[in-house]
Order: sequence, then structure tokens, then C-alpha cells
Amino acid sequence: MPPDHNGAVTTDSRRTALATWLASPEAADALAAATDAGAAHPGDPLTAAARLRRAHPELAPDAAAAVLEQADLRRLAHTRYAMVADDLLLTRDGLEAATRPEVAERRAALVREAGATRVVDLTAGLGFDTTAFAGAGLSVVAVERDPVVATFLRHNCPSVDVVAADALAALPTLLADLSPQDVVFVDPARRDPSAARDARTARARPERDPELWSPPWSTVAALDHPRILAKVSPGFRPPDGWWAQWVSVDRTVVECCVASWPLTADARSAVAIHDGRPTVVAARPEVRVDVSEPLAWVHEPDPAVPRAGALDALAADQGLLRIGPDSTWLTGTHAASSPMLRNYEVLDELRGSAREQRRQLARLGIRRVAVKSREVEVDPRTVLRALGAEEGPDAVIVLARSGSRTMTLVTRAAAPPAR
Repeated sequence: MPPDHNGAVTTDSRRTALATWLASPEAADALAAATDAGAAHPGDPLTAAARLRRAHPELAPDAAAAVLEQADLRRLAHTRYAMVADDLLLTRDGLEAATRPEVAERRAALVREAGATRVVDLTAGLGFDTTAFAGAGLSVVAVERDPVVATFLRHNCPSVDVVAADALAALPTLLADLSPQDVVFVDPARRDPSAARDARTARARPERDPELWSPPWSTVAALDHPRILAKVSPGFRPPDGWWAQWVSVDRTVVECCVASWPLTADARSAVAIHDGRPTVVAARPEVRVDVSEPLAWVHEPDPAVPRAGALDALAADQGLLRIGPDSTWLTGTHAASSPMLRNYEVLDELRGSAREQRRQLARLGIRRVAVKSREVEVDPRTVLRALGAEEGPDAVIVLARSGSRTMTLVTRAAAPPAR
């Protein structure tokens, strides 16, 4: 057991003592009991805590709270991120910043294919990227400055050399052991744990200014090594000369990965991971497709594609056109085969007043619709009220920009292309 809290023990030393105990075999029974209590009483933390106290009355209050928190975080890792976290030690902030396993594994494979044998992970945190690098056969040095997180990191990555220090202070020594083809990896912290949290998700809000990241982007870009790899936010604009790849998982853009050298042949690209399988499209700045009024089909790209500037390349590959010069919607005479596109069969374009549009929907026999309005600043509920429709699966209303006007298309979603 960790020592009982008393006046002679500082908060920091108590946190470190609890972390050390959690990582030890002595905590295994209490962690298992906390997991069982949480599973038996989901959504009822008070009853779960009472059950844990009956099973382990010897636990100090903060030790009991710590194992219950670990059980809760492991459930969160499984349900939200599809992680196998039964043996991991976690923090809430570290979990919020975690890389999804399939994304980390793909990045690690690219690094290995680029000829690296060693990686210095300067911002290792709980070790999600570190684990992927080690799993790809790379030798990894993982740096973490917070002593509690470093303790969890050693537990989560037992085969990795962990340096508990400030990354920039340790950097000169670490770089001395790297060859030019090896890699320094950085995942700057972009959420302030002490800042206000999102009311809906309870997550710390992301910092959008790269100079307020930890470390700041200017510090990352100035690292004295030829191969710097960084995980940054999807909205980041990589500087000229940096390779970049935007990655989405199940149509949510989760990160932009940037490198100071050409990690692959394409300077800019998008990766869409659906059902665990990646599809890649490279930006080709020389490619421009024409603009057309909507044809028989319209197509919604995976959001990583426009982020990477690869929309025209994808359209050209699929024989499609743009709805408008600034629109991300594409159109064509056929259903597209790429898993990066969702296909919608065009039924009609709504025109005229709201009353006339209601009549059009009635003639089509449509009462329940879904609204896609990401290109137009309007609340979908406002559209539903104007159309006198309910939210439902009969059809999809697409609001798209075509030059200076907004077009309202009634469409029907098609089945995703077979893979």
C-alpha cells in the first residue's frame, strides 16, 4: 500500500507514491476489484465505491479513488477509442490526447520504411505512440517530464527506455545517439488541463495558436536534427518544405502528421481509415476539374480530402466534377467507387419559396429528412422547420455552395461502395 497521507507528505510526493503503487503488483487486486465494481454498477459511482470498500477496507481514501479512476478511464479508452486498456495506467488528460492505435501503427510503419532504426519520442505521455514505434521494431527512447505520467509510461511500455526529464533539457544528449536517418517525434500538448472544458464533452478545449502549444511549433521546427516528425491538429497549416498527411478515422479528421523530410513520395495527402483499412489520395496541385450543375449523383468527400488539398485529384480519379469552385461537394453521372466518397442520388433541386419547397417535398412523398449543411452557416433545425419536415431517413437535404448562391438538393443516400 502507498503511505497514508499526513502533513509531512507533499501533494506531489503523494501523487508520485500513488502512481508507484498503482504500477506495482501490490495494486493488482484492488484494480481488479475496482473494475468489477464499476462493471457491476455502471453509472453509479457511489455504489461502486462502496462495493470496493467492502472488498478492500484497508485502502486509504485516495488509493481507493485512484483505482476507481483507473477502472473508469480503462472503460472510457475501450468505449470511446476502441483501445485494449485492461493493463494500462491512464490519466484523463493523457487519454484525451491519445493517438488511435491504428493511426499510430500506420505512422510507425512509415517511419520504419523510411529507414529509421531509432526514435526519440520527446513528448511520450502515456506511451500510445511509443508503443506503436516499438511494435514496428524501432528502438525507442521515451521522454516524459511529469513524474506521475513517467511512472505510468514505464508501466505501459516496459521494453522502452524512459527518460523522466524535460524534453528540451535532455535533447542534446539524446540527439548525440541518433544517426541522420533516425527520427525525433513530437506531439505538442494542445490542451490546457486547467482551462475551461467543453460543456458537452467535458474535454479541455484545444489551443489553436501553435505558439501556445507545449512545446511551441517554432521550437519544434528549430530542433537540430534532419528528421523531425510531429503530430499536430488538423487545422494546422504546415510550412512550405514540410511533408504533411491528414488522417481521418470513420470520417472524423483526427490529426495532421508533418515531417521535415519527404516521408512518402507525395508532399500532401489524405488518409481515410474506414473499418480499420486505409485509403490514400495524394494532392496533385496541377489537377483542376471543371464546375458543373448537379448531375444524377452528388458525392461527399471524407473531410481529410479537402484538408489535404486533394479534392480535385480525387474528383479526377473518379471522373467527377465540382458543384462550385469553392464547394467540397462533387457531382457526376454515376456512383463513385472510392470509400473516400459518400454517394447521394439526386432526386430534385428545391426552388422558390419555403411554401413551394414544401410542395416539392410533398410531391416526392418525403416527410422525414436529414440535413447536411456544413458549407452553409445554418442550423439544420431551422431548415426542417422551414420545410415543415421531421428529421428522419426518407431523404437527405444537401445545402451546397455554387458560386454566390446556395443550392438545396433533395437526395437519397446510396450504399457505400464495396471494398
